[in-house]
Amino acid sequence: MEDSRQREKMFFKLYLKSSPSEVTDEEVAYFDAHPDLIDEVTAPVNVHKLFLWAGALLGVAFVAFSKLLKFADGLAFLSEGFREFGIDIVFEIGVALIGAAVTAYILGILLNQQQDNAAKWRAEIRRRIQSHESG
Repeated sequence: MEDSRQREKMFFKLYLKSSPSEVTDEEVAYFDAHPDLIDEVTAPVNVHKLFLWAGALLGVAFVAFSKLLKFADGLAFLSEGFREFGIDIVFEIGVALIGAAVTAYILGILLNQQQDNAAKWRAEIRRRIQSHESG
């Protein structure tokens, strides 16, 4: 569990950097001890999940706000057509945010599986090349 946290911390720090020249000695030492993780340097999955949850919750808030607008008398000064149009726009924005978050989450799962398979594939090729060279 601690190793997993250290890994996430290391990847998160790399994610926030704008240039490879900003790599610290601590990061070099970590990847020296875990060379198999170098190929996996991407944004940490938990950061993506945070943004997806934020988008989904914002979408839920928009949908709830549209229902609040529909049943509250705050927009009574507008004509029924404008009121319904505004409520529909707020509702549709919320639904679109929820749909986008769910779609991105599913695509993220598929991408992670693909990256895991690619890392295993690279490792197997490296292993076979080394065994071929030594044997």
